[in-house]
Amino acid sequence: MKRNIVMGIAVALGVLSTGVVGASAATTASCCNEGACFDKPSAQQYKQETAPLSDAVRIKEMELSQLFGYDSTIIEVRQLEAEIKDLKDRIGAVAKKYDIQDCCRG
Repeated sequence: MKRNIVMGIAVALGVLSTGVVGASAATTASCCNEGACFDKPSAQQYKQETAPLSDAVRIKEMELSQLFGYDSTIIEVRQLEAEIKDLKDRIGAVAKKYDIQDCCRG
């Protein structure tokens, strides 16, 4: 029963992330492909400052997907999700500092 709930959550998150990626791709075409993101000198500073944070987010997301495959507790999952949210919030703060649009974030 517990495993079915975890698998259901994993499937739901997969479906949600697919929708977000699709919406993100549509938005990206409107501002980033026009060069609006890369014309700014602050864009390079943003990338350098957020690279370690982005790497940490990817690692945490991989850990999260592995938790869904094992008999993990909801507490472990929520803790990892909170860590991912914190990292993304920190990336957002750096983006705001350099005036980087949402569609330009890597």
